[in-house]
Amino acid sequence: MSELELHRRYPRTGSIPRVELAELPTAVDSVDGLGQKLGIGTLWVKRDDLTAPRYGGNKVRKLEFLLGHALAEEHESVWTVGAVGSHHVLATSLYARQVGLQPHALHFPQPVTDHVREVLYALSTTRPHLDLVDSKHALPVELAKYHVRKWLSRAESPYYIPGGGSSPRGVLGYVNAALELARQIDNGELPVPDAIFVAAGTCGTLAGLQLGCRLADLPTSIVGVRVVDKVLANPLVTANLANRAGKILADYGVEVPRIRARDIEIIDDQIGPGYGEPTSAGREAMRTMDAAAGVELDPTYTAKAFAGLIDYQKKADRPLRDVLYWHTLSSADLGDLVEEADVESDLPEEYQSFFPGKP
Repeated sequence: MSELELHRRYPRTGSIPRVELAELPTAVDSVDGLGQKLGIGTLWVKRDDLTAPRYGGNKVRKLEFLLGHALAEEHESVWTVGAVGSHHVLATSLYARQVGLQPHALHFPQPVTDHVREVLYALSTTRPHLDLVDSKHALPVELAKYHVRKWLSRAESPYYIPGGGSSPRGVLGYVNAALELARQIDNGELPVPDAIFVAAGTCGTLAGLQLGCRLADLPTSIVGVRVVDKVLANPLVTANLANRAGKILADYGVEVPRIRARDIEIIDDQIGPGYGEPTSAGREAMRTMDAAAGVELDPTYTAKAFAGLIDYQKKADRPLRDVLYWHTLSSADLGDLVEEADVESDLPEEYQSFFPGKP
């Protein structure tokens, strides 16, 4: 198993359960000309779309620790939650199957776009066990029912992975990512960014970057761009995740700083009408990034994150010299999985209406 930057700095953390899924480190690219066009010095992109060739994105770093823990505890299946177009549910299902675990997921509705359908086609190839609730507001009740069943049952139960993989163990993947970035800075691949921008959904990525940058003594601002309801993405949630991850690291000899809610910066004005709803600023951000760098953004997360970066710079008191956009969307081609998909056989009946020509 390859050595993570986390392990190099803190050797005892090498015994934290983990499976190797990602190809690290991911590159940091400068986007020629786009920074100046946006009124900043240089725009850098951390290419976490390339964390793994089969399916990349930010979930892979988290799943290394989550699936590793599931196997260490001798579970036979995993259970998670997300919207019907959730990249997290797709990544969890793909990699759970890869390491020999049965995937289960609880889905809630979101606007069904072509992008969402592509995710569902790919998901169907993992033959997951899926349950669909009527709305996201039903999730607390369904989650409570699950935990009661788990508590009452003596039988083997699935290993629970929270939405987005944002548990303390999942956060460790982005603590390592921040330390990886610090090594790239030390190697002269880029300067210390004035600010790092990243989508803030379930906040595990944001929490890990915050804690990891503190451990690395990186004097950079980390800005989350909220793309979900505020009850899910806020400074208190983020700080709590970071500190709970810190407790795991402390058990392995790491001297961990305390993260406070006031340390967390989150932009709240890019979500638009709601989760999964495209925005005009997001569409413009998609066109801008594609034209300048050939990097694909999605309307739910990354387009809003990059739109937040653009708007932040417009409102800044002084121009930012170096800005890092942390790209979290997988760029893996799903064509083969879509071609292989048989949604009629492998997705439940209530999903069939999501596809053209279906009732």
